[in-house]
Amino acid sequence: MSMPVKLSDALVVDARTAGAVMARSISGQVEFWARLGRGLEPLLNGVQATSLAQRGLGRPLAELLASVDAPEGQTRLAAHLETLPFPHYAPHPERPGLLLRAQANGTTDVGRFVQRVFCVVDDT
Repeated sequence: MSMPVKLSDALVVDARTAGAVMARSISGQVEFWARLGRGLEPLLNGVQATSLAQRGLGRPLAELLASVDAPEGQTRLAAHLETLPFPHYAPHPERPGLLLRAQANGTTDVGRFVQRVFCVVDDT
């Protein structure tokens, strides 16, 4: 039997994001988390369970996503993107709508994505 329940917007966003990675629906992700919690709770003593509940899980994913446009979020994103393999993409500083693609050898191209394929734009 299914029953409607109210969930916070932050939990729904977190479940949507986490569930997408594992190809789960929002309700499937929340049920997965509930099964994990139900399975772990008997293994914890009262002090451990209380400590975990009070401490929480850090900043909610929804809060982190909301901070992406803030300077803190942009710094965090830039640092993460630098750790990824080449090519790296960045907005063109003088030509809105275009991107700069940086290769591992230091070369750069100007272009845009068309149907998920980077197409170099002729600079002439």
